Amino acid sequence: MVVTDNSNSNDNNYIQSLVNNARVARLATIDFEETKPHIVPVVFVFDGNSYYIPIDKKSKKDYDPERLRRVRNIQENPNVALLIDEYDEDWSKLFFVMIQGKGSLIGKFTGYDKVKTIGNIKLDKKPTQLHLHPQLKKSSSKRSSSSKSEYLLKNAQSLLIEKYPQYQKIGVGQWCIRIWPEKVFVWKMNSSQVR
Repeated sequence: MVVTDNSNSNDNNYIQSLVNNARVARLATIDFEETKPHIVPVVFVFDGNSYYIPIDKKSKKDYDPERLRRVRNIQENPNVALLIDEYDEDWSKLFFVMIQGKGSLIGKFTGYDKVKTIGNIKLDKKPTQLHLHPQLKKSSSKRSSSSKSEYLLKNAQSLLIEKYPQYQKIGVGQWCIRIWPEKVFVWKMNSSQVR
């Protein structure tokens, strides 16, 4: 994780722990019809390289992920922000992490070609410190380009089920929003700031 605000390298492990333990975040996209911000609460996982937000099937209705405003917004303008924060009455424990990046939709029917590049960023480079779910570590050797999207989706699904046991009952879905971070801003209250 790249930290670009008032945090030092000793805080990186602590901040990473806060991100991994956070249960909810807020996803901000640009409403393509009204060019206004659109923000929704989401669950997420981070694999050491990208953030993944599931498009799950919470209702019994037939669902088409492209009908969701956040998905349509990302298809029109991939610039997104993900805000992870923690409020506490003890203000010395306040923090937020804001990730600015490019979003894309990966899923059962997307080919790797659709998620291979976003803007000028190549997403097929080897990730640093990628957290693979233990069940997928054995199959993480060579993969064809056509199976990379499926591989990313399966890894994200496994991490989501591990973090959110509720998905064992309702299912995690066949689609995820993938956020490739470009900038990460971290802020946490210093004890000297609380009087």
